[in-house]
Amino acid sequence: MSAEEVEKNEEKYFEEWLRDVYKFSRTRLNYFEHNLEVWRQLWRVCEMSDILVLVADIRHPLFHFPPSLYKYVTEYHKKPLILLLNKIDLVAKERIE
Repeated sequence: MSAEEVEKNEEKYFEEWLRDVYKFSRTRLNYFEHNLEVWRQLWRVCEMSDILVLVADIRHPLFHFPPSLYKYVTEYHKKPLILLLNKIDLVAKERIE
């Protein structure tokens, strides 16, 4: 498959994905999730890396750690993903334990 064909396929599938997401809520996506180039960078990093580390804010870990990304990395690419929670000093000790 040529580079042009890959790009066209990515654009096609990305547009289909966005249409499906927009059916539910356009506002739930952040600015970067609407941008195909951001996704292309993520896909390339996943392809080239041996291990992936996702840094997430401990105050809102589910917002920063999408299960679909975990599934994509661990099941599709068969690579380990490490979840690193930062800003631990900003939450109550009870929430951490």
